[in-house]
Amino acid sequence: MISFSELLAWSTPEFERPCAVSDCRLYEARGYRWLSSGPEAIQTAICLDEPAALVLPNHRAMLLAALLPTMISSVLDLGAGGGGFLRHIRSWEKPPRVSGVEIHGEMLHAAREHFALPPEQLIHVTDAVDFLGRDRARYDLVLCDLFSDRSAPAALQDEFFFATLARRLEPGAAVAINTLPDSAESLLRVVSAARQHFDGVGIVQLSELGNVLLFLQEESLADDETLRRRLSQSAYAADRDVVEALASLRRLQGASGSVDSP
Repeated sequence: MISFSELLAWSTPEFERPCAVSDCRLYEARGYRWLSSGPEAIQTAICLDEPAALVLPNHRAMLLAALLPTMISSVLDLGAGGGGFLRHIRSWEKPPRVSGVEIHGEMLHAAREHFALPPEQLIHVTDAVDFLGRDRARYDLVLCDLFSDRSAPAALQDEFFFATLARRLEPGAAVAINTLPDSAESLLRVVSAARQHFDGVGIVQLSELGNVLLFLQEESLADDETLRRRLSQSAYAADRDVVEALASLRRLQGASGSVDSP
C-alpha cells in the first residue's frame, strides 16, 4: 500500500485533476486518487484497482476498534468524507448495516463521483453532533473522523458530545476517534471529556503522522491477549497498521491519568 508521504510528494500540479470541493485539490497518480485540503492534509484516498482497501494508515489503524465488540451488526461513520470506511465495511464477508454522516454536500458529491461510493449508500448530510442528538438507532461500532483540514472540531473537548454518543451505542459497542492534538493539554481535554462516559479508554499515538487515536468502550477494554487472539482470527491479522496499533495501545486507568505529549 502507498505511504502517506508518497501521496503528499505526488500532490503536484502535474497530477492535479478538476475538483468542485471548496478549498481542496484532487490528484491522481500511480493508480491512486486522493483529495488534499492543504500541503500536509489528505482528506481521503482510494486505490483505483482495489476500491475497498483503506489507503490512509490512520484509517487502517482505527480498525483496531473492530476487534473490541464481540459482534458487529451496525456501523456508523461520523465524518464520512470520501467514503473510505463505508466502501471498506461494505466489502466485509458479512457486511453489517452501515450509514454515514457528512456535513458537506459537495464532499458527498465528490465521494460518489471520484471515490466509488455506491449511490445507494445512506449518507446523512448534516452536522455529526446534531445527528447524534436526533438519531434513534444504536450501533456496535462508531468510526469518528471529523476533521476539517488538520483541525478537529471543538465538540471533541465537550463531554456533551460523548454523552450523546454513548446513548447511541449497543452494549459492548466500541468507538474509534481520530484526533490531531496540538499539545498534551488539548489531548487531555478530549480524554477527560471522553472519560466522563466511557470506562474503557485506550490511546494509540501514530508517530509518523502525529495523529492520536482514541478507542472507547463503556466497559474496560479487552486485554492484550484477548485482542491478539481476535486479531489472529480476523481479516486484519497481516495488516501492519492494525498490528502496530494493538502493540502500542495504552489503556488509561483511574479517574485522572496523565497523557504524554503528542
